[in-house]
Formats: sequence, C-alpha cells, structure tokens
Amino acid sequence: METTDSMIPRTALLVHGGPQSVEAIRARGLTHGLPPERLLLLYREGTRQETLARWEKELSNWKPDLLYLLNTAMPGCALALKLRWTKGLPYLLDTGDVVYEMAQSAGTTPWWKIPALGLIEELTQASAAGIIVRGSKHREHLLHCGYQHVHLIRDGASPAPSPAPDEVAQLKKELGLTAPLVVGLMGSLTFSPTLKICYGWDLVEALAQLPEDLVQCVIIGDGNGRPWLEEKAKALGVWSRIRFCGRIPYEKVPLYLRVLDVALSTQTNNLAGQVRTTGKLPEYMAASCYILASRVGDAEVLLPTGMTLAYEGAVDAHYPARLAQRIKELRQHPEQLKERETLPAMAQRHCAYEVLAKEFKQVLLETGKRIRAKRG
Repeated sequence: METTDSMIPRTALLVHGGPQSVEAIRARGLTHGLPPERLLLLYREGTRQETLARWEKELSNWKPDLLYLLNTAMPGCALALKLRWTKGLPYLLDTGDVVYEMAQSAGTTPWWKIPALGLIEELTQASAAGIIVRGSKHREHLLHCGYQHVHLIRDGASPAPSPAPDEVAQLKKELGLTAPLVVGLMGSLTFSPTLKICYGWDLVEALAQLPEDLVQCVIIGDGNGRPWLEEKAKALGVWSRIRFCGRIPYEKVPLYLRVLDVALSTQTNNLAGQVRTTGKLPEYMAASCYILASRVGDAEVLLPTGMTLAYEGAVDAHYPARLAQRIKELRQHPEQLKERETLPAMAQRHCAYEVLAKEFKQVLLETGKRIRAKRG
C-alpha cells in the first residue's frame, strides 16, 4: 500500500534567486520535513541563459512529476511553459503579486516591456495546474477571474532565537537611538516614477509632524529610491532623526527589528497593494513589533483593529498625518503597545513554516492526485 510520502509527486522547485535569497528561504521553509528524495531545489545562479541551461539539464536527468515555480519571472516561466506544452509536465505557480498591475502602477518597468509582462503572467497562470498565493485577497481576485485550484499559503516567518537584551541595547547604542519611541520599516527602497513616491515616504512626512524629542526612525533596506528619500528627509529637516541601515544579512533581521517599538507596513489601496501580504508582515509579528499598517489586503485580516489605518487610493496625501496622530496616541497611551505581545503567537498560527509546510504538502498531494487521475 502506498504511503502518504510516496504519493507526493517528485517535485522540482524553480527558485528565482540564489541560495540565500528570500525565495530560497521560502522554498526551504515550505519543503521542511518533506521527504528529500521527492524534492529538487534549483536556484537561479549566473545569467538567465546560464540558469536556463543548467535547469533544463538537471530536470532532464531528474525527471520530475511536477514543477513548482516560485514567482512569475524568467527564466522559470519560459521553461515551465515549454515543458508543459512539449512534454505535458504540469507545474504549480507560487506568486505574491499581480505583476502586470504592479508594473503599470509603479512605472518602474519600461513601457515597452509591460505588455510582455502581462502576456507572460496570463499564460503562466492559465497553464498552471494550480496557483499558490500569499494573501486571501489575491485568492479572491483570481477565483473571481475564473481560475481554479487557487491555494493560500502565506508568507512565512523563519524561527529565530530572540536576541539577548544586551545585543539589542548595544545595537541601539551603535545607532544612537535615545528617543522614547523608535519607529521603523524594512523593505526595498524603490522609487516609483509614476506615483512619485518611494517606500518610506509616509514615515518621513509623518516624522516632520512629530516633536523632535519624541521619535527617531530606522529604515532597513536599500534601492534606487534611497537618495530620493534621504533628500526628502533633509528638505523636511528630519534627516538627523533617521538611521538608514541599508541592506542587512537575513540572519540579523530579528536583531534589528527588536530595536523598533513600532514597525510600518504600508500598501497602496489598489489591486497591486490589496493582493499583497508582503514578507515583512510575518517578520514584524514574529519579532513582537507593534505594527501600524495601511488597512489594505491581509493586514486587515491578520492585525488587531488598532494597528491598521485607513488609506485611500495609490498615494494618500493625508496618510502621513493620520500616521503621525496614531504615533502620538501610542506615546500618550503606552499601555496600547502591550498588544504587540499577542503577535508572535498569531505569527506562529498563520505564518510559521511548520504550519505552511503542512499546507504545502497538502497542495502537493491534491495536485498529485489530479495528475494521476488525468493520466488514468
């Protein structure tokens, strides 16, 4: 009689990132505890052409029953479609974004590439044996569009030991954090030429509306928008109150998050923002940060009511004022910050990889059953 493990299809995961990328962390997290002989993890290393050639060779040798494509990107999409159409090899697509909508909204992609992105996204979703999304709103959107076999497996939070108090104190000292309240964020600082904003713009504008001795800020991340954000901070007279930390190694994320009293997660209130959970939200929750998030997408599902704020449209010019007012309230009523103590348990229930790996296994088993039924 077949065991449950033997019924898991031989699955090759195409990871659009190197072994230390966030995609790789997700791939290893989802496959944790599954029989290694049923799995093959392939990472993107070198150019797209080099990666494509290596992946094709390894897949030819290993002969999987199923591909698992992490993100709607190249060269994985082209390879998955090719093998689906020529060899009948089914694949699952794991995506956290509506790629075409994001490209149109942000304006970070050359205009002539946008139709191609839309076509690739449509073909990849339409030919998939199933689609895995990371937010409930994304699942609702795809089901409304007529797609079947849409599964929710959220972004995960990697288990990590809590940093020692003296480590946190030392980092605060190194960063010169002496204000009563430290507010920060983590993310890619990418400037949107269409929206004329960069991630973190709302924090910089809110800081300008807060007393100088009340708040200091920490911004973790880098990107082409960092110079723009720094210039904005200087123009508003708050640059000296912000610590730009740049990119940090993933293993140091829990330590840096522990210096924050309040962490921000802001998504635009359009389709591109509504479908996203974003990987930072589970990390904030696991690190016991009090979170202030725009009331968009799964932040509204996962967080207590007091941690979300109304946000209108793609760029809400009034949001920084609402954000500043909420930060003042937290300073005036510090007992509200204690609600953050409930978040690690919530992260464990919804976003721990031991939970997500069980969900992933179930998706593989269901997909394998459908594959066998089709083959007779």
